[in-house]
Amino acid sequence: MSAKFRLTLWFTLMILLLSAMVLVFLLVINAHALPDNPADRLVDVVLDNADDVEFDNGRFDWEDLDPYSHGVYCFFYDSAGQLRLSAAPEGLERTEPFKPNVIRTVDIDGSEYYMYDAYVDMSVTGLWIRGLIDSTDRSGLMHTILVLTATLLPAILILTIGGGWLIAWDTFRPMEKILRAADSISDGADLSARVDLRRGPREMRRLSQAFDRMFSRLERAFHAERQFASDASHELRTPITVILAQCDRARRKDRTPEDFLASIDVIEGQARRMSDLVQQLLGLTRMQHGTDRYPMKEADLSGFIRAGVEEFLPAEGRGIRLEAEIEPGVTARFNPTLISRVLQNLLENAYKYGKENGHIRLSLRQEEGRAVLRVEDDGIGIAPENLDKVWQRFWQADASRGDEGSSGLGLAMVKEIAAFHGGEAKVESRLGEGSVFTVIL
Repeated sequence: MSAKFRLTLWFTLMILLLSAMVLVFLLVINAHALPDNPADRLVDVVLDNADDVEFDNGRFDWEDLDPYSHGVYCFFYDSAGQLRLSAAPEGLERTEPFKPNVIRTVDIDGSEYYMYDAYVDMSVTGLWIRGLIDSTDRSGLMHTILVLTATLLPAILILTIGGGWLIAWDTFRPMEKILRAADSISDGADLSARVDLRRGPREMRRLSQAFDRMFSRLERAFHAERQFASDASHELRTPITVILAQCDRARRKDRTPEDFLASIDVIEGQARRMSDLVQQLLGLTRMQHGTDRYPMKEADLSGFIRAGVEEFLPAEGRGIRLEAEIEPGVTARFNPTLISRVLQNLLENAYKYGKENGHIRLSLRQEEGRAVLRVEDDGIGIAPENLDKVWQRFWQADASRGDEGSSGLGLAMVKEIAAFHGGEAKVESRLGEGSVFTVIL
């Protein structure tokens, strides 16, 4: 049973119950509280009929007269005393002499009745109207109540059922959209599906927004998982191949302890490379999705960068000089571990792609309330069509440069760390002239 049907059924049952309670309440009041004098009703009905008497062209117009109304039976006699019109059951007609404008009581089969006579003088003729009503009759108000109940209750029920169904349908209609989006994502057909509910009840709009946020997190998590699996399988293939090949070689050719130690060194080096690669991939993925906690604090960024430059150990043998221009007193809210990784990756990248005996210039300044870190080299540069690719995982401008252990994740991590700090990372470069990497916090 759907929620819409249950809600509509509840509305209907409540209206029925309320109507029944009101009806019983009115019946009780009618029986015990509200006065409903049959004698007064008798007089009213007889006089109403007297007002409606019409005599035209020698005959009475009987169509306007009501022989029974509100429990009152009326008998119409001509001036000679002959009965001309009546709707009373057999045995109810009385032969007592007419007494105009007097309420009398008569006994009929052991029941007491009120009788009232009125005479309508039409000049040329006249008409007697005799009314008769049971002295215990309470059909006046009760009749009205029953008529109103029979008339209004069906209309109220129709309005209740129709209105309740429309309200329930309009309220739960967004649920269908939410379910379709959830089914689409669950089936893997469309991870970008969103409810995007702009109209409807406020609660449903809030629910759809919560679902959309959850769907966005699921989509990012799915893409991150797929990206991680793809990256890991791609990058781990080479060290695994080297390890397996070295194991096979050691098994077939190594004969002395020195040979085995050399093979173990190769295997250990590749294993360490695999471990570093997995750690970098995990760190990058967790930072993208906020699963790792990196506490931030306001600190002296100038002193931190200066210390990092002094501790940096570049690759030897290329004659590249590092020059640092650090503006004192630059403060920022940052995570030391992450910013240290940014500095390390930018400097390593500059040394890797810098020219022999060249220069690297590092600067830190405060510009418009933001900390701006720049690392400039005069190396091979980057082609314009490749500028956007430098932030991609595992992309390298020249894979033959630098050491074999480079993973190609350094600049991708720089960009993510900058975004994590609410900033951005940019690059400017000219092929053959060098590059400038800028990180803004």
